[in-house]
Amino acid sequence: MKYLFILISIIFVGCSTKTQYIELDKSKEYTTTGLDYHDISNAAEQSVKSLLSSGYAKRLNSSEPKVLAISDVMNDTMQIIDTEQLTRKITRDLRNSGKFILTLALSGSGASRDSMIDASREIRDDAEFNQYTTIEQGELIAPELSLSGKIVQKNTRVSTSEQRIDYYFLLTLVDLKSGLVLWDDEVNIIKLGSNKSVAW
Repeated sequence: MKYLFILISIIFVGCSTKTQYIELDKSKEYTTTGLDYHDISNAAEQSVKSLLSSGYAKRLNSSEPKVLAISDVMNDTMQIIDTEQLTRKITRDLRNSGKFILTLALSGSGASRDSMIDASREIRDDAEFNQYTTIEQGELIAPELSLSGKIVQKNTRVSTSEQRIDYYFLLTLVDLKSGLVLWDDEVNIIKLGSNKSVAW
């Protein structure tokens, strides 16, 4: 029995596929029906391009950037998606434009609130800390804008062997003072794959 176990282990090791690195520009060759890095990156780039070319963004002055908070970004697909991967790329490009600043003092499901912001304020009146170095009340900057969104998936059978998978990236920019929508956009990614494949 012992030798049989060893023999089976050797067979499995010998037949296993060797793990290897793939260059980013070549990784598209291994795409699936699910959302991958290229899809998220493409959706983010198109969304940023649309926002920065909008009438609202063109009127903004880079010397007075708007404070932006990330609100909820819903994942209405059959996959587990880290929506922050999308919002981080979007906000990074928006900050690089000089017209927006991101705050993590407030956030919805589309971003991770920085817990150290609260922790650094809880040490007020703590005798272990030099109170001259603690943060005073009223120093946080409130957001002016909110970016929210939703990722939607729709599967449609197109033949006995193939299915079409549509992904919709819906994003909205809102003025928090007035509640008015300043910009919204939709990016579509469409894939065709086997009916046997499941876009998890």
